[in-house]
Amino acid sequence: MESHFATVRDHEIHYRQDGDEGQPIVMIHGVPTNSAQWEPVQELLSPYLETYNMDLLGMGKSDKPIDEWEYTWENDSHILADLMDEWGFDSMIVAGDDWGGGIALDFAARYPDRTDLCIAVDPVAYDNWPVAEIESIGRLAFIEDDEEFRKAVADFPMKLVQTLRTMVHDPSVFRGGSIKEDVPSARTTHDLRKLREPYETIDYAEGGSQWNGDAAYGSPKLDAIRALAIRGASLDPDWMLEIPYEEITAPTMLLWGLQDIMMDSAIRFRFRYDITNAPVRIRPLQQAGHFALVDQPHLGADAILDFVAEHRGVDALAQKYMGFPEIL
Repeated sequence: MESHFATVRDHEIHYRQDGDEGQPIVMIHGVPTNSAQWEPVQELLSPYLETYNMDLLGMGKSDKPIDEWEYTWENDSHILADLMDEWGFDSMIVAGDDWGGGIALDFAARYPDRTDLCIAVDPVAYDNWPVAEIESIGRLAFIEDDEEFRKAVADFPMKLVQTLRTMVHDPSVFRGGSIKEDVPSARTTHDLRKLREPYETIDYAEGGSQWNGDAAYGSPKLDAIRALAIRGASLDPDWMLEIPYEEITAPTMLLWGLQDIMMDSAIRFRFRYDITNAPVRIRPLQQAGHFALVDQPHLGADAILDFVAEHRGVDALAQKYMGFPEIL
């Protein structure tokens, strides 16, 4: 999996690319995560699709503007269109999770000719906002004094971990290591350090203690946390309710974790009636929370490949897909 940067709209956007055959797909993460959220799914998809996995502006390894940028889904969609130009694609499959799901749908409505298929996983949408955990992060944006801000975010890493664990059905997916050996159907887990790294300077290999301030216990990355806070405070139900879903023409799939405790599950059916010019499939995922593909990467990847084959034909895949052993 290769890491790259592209300059669009005067900002550096980080993305990971894997696979060089098959239909191109771009993946958009949620909040408060980064492209690492999609990595396990990207690894599963890359033998069949040409995959791109981006860090949203203000998050992950992408630039983190504080004053000169307006964090709206419209601007995120324009950045994605510019990235497609940079990658040399007229159109792509667009997939997103959480906020990324909302952005994927926004993009499909604004750029219908550039969206081959649209896949949204437990998308934030309509007026189903605010979510208390992200709203609390957004409040940090109103602390202007740097020293007060530093004090306010002293326990941010702990709150981040707590928030991430509420967004999945099985918090043990965040344990260390790459494979869960204690379940019959082993599935890839997530290293919390990858999700914390954009917000905290830590190097456990250097040793040291929290008391003496050695490298093992670093300091919060204030600009990154402030950019996240601004993004968290920027989400506005007024413009979320105005997204013209009737403009979407790409076949659309909604993947939904049945144990999602953050989004009202009824909104997935609302899309069926608002997306009037494209077929809509709703696919629930068992034993999956709000970050459904963190809980169930194999089921999610299987659903995506099946959806691509159904609407684009098996020739859209780089090789024949015969199913993952873990879900047979």
